[in-house]
Amino acid sequence: MIRLLPLKRLHIYVLLSLTVFFVVQTSKYYSIAGPAWVFHYLNDFLAIPIIATIGLHGVWLIKQDKTLRLNGFTILSLVVLYSVVFEYYLPQQDERYTGDIWDVVCYGLGGLVFYVLQKIE
Repeated sequence: MIRLLPLKRLHIYVLLSLTVFFVVQTSKYYSIAGPAWVFHYLNDFLAIPIIATIGLHGVWLIKQDKTLRLNGFTILSLVVLYSVVFEYYLPQQDERYTGDIWDVVCYGLGGLVFYVLQKIE
């Protein structure tokens, strides 16, 4: 199936990211010890490329054109939206969430990775 999709590197990266995400979540669930940065920041870094790829597939489905790419403003908007919701709004609503500037940095770096991977054909 991946042979039929454009942006093979992006799709392989997202599949690996999803695998890593599920490994981290499983490790949390079973209380398996690991480096703190893995449990606090890795999923934030992986989130934007995964979400943006899903959004890109939605655009392809609606427009019926697999040559379309998300522009920098759209990716930046996604990073800002996630940053505001998960690092500003939700920490004010529930103590389960904590606002952290490093999470915002991870969202931004993930957005940059997505931007670069979708530009590479």
